[in-house]
Amino acid sequence: MKELVWILVSYALLAIESPLLGHLDSQFYAPDIALLTALYAGSRTPMLRAVATAFAIGLIKDGLATSVPIGLNTEIAVLIALTAQLLERRVDLRSPVPLMATAAALSLLSTGVFLALEAIFHRSFNSYGDVLRMALPLALITMLVAPVQFALLNRVTRRFEARERAGAIFLRR
Repeated sequence: MKELVWILVSYALLAIESPLLGHLDSQFYAPDIALLTALYAGSRTPMLRAVATAFAIGLIKDGLATSVPIGLNTEIAVLIALTAQLLERRVDLRSPVPLMATAAALSLLSTGVFLALEAIFHRSFNSYGDVLRMALPLALITMLVAPVQFALLNRVTRRFEARERAGAIFLRR
């Protein structure tokens, strides 16, 4: 159930981010909220829940993105969640510095996967140079936002679990 709350929070962040950055004409330098949610879910939940959460947030991002084939962001989000499952025991994603480094590396990796999938499924795509030129700034912005989004999702999780425990105590009486 907490995964649904993560999806709703991420949806709200994406819904705020998209028009705001479009208004400021800086949509190309938006932090990757879906990537960070998939990373969070992959590092905090069992595999099936992490994949389901990443799939849902990827679909939401696909719905908000107008220039990519449907399912591309979903596939990237699921791959990020699976990668986070692998990194869970090897990298401390609760500390800011390793989290930021991991977010930047996964952002660059997701750009590479994006370009590979675009080459396969969107044959008329001609903006490879633009995507490569924006990859590093996008990774740096995502890296800077990672601790903030993780703190927000941690806070939401703690509140949700506290209410869950309070309900369980109430039911036991």
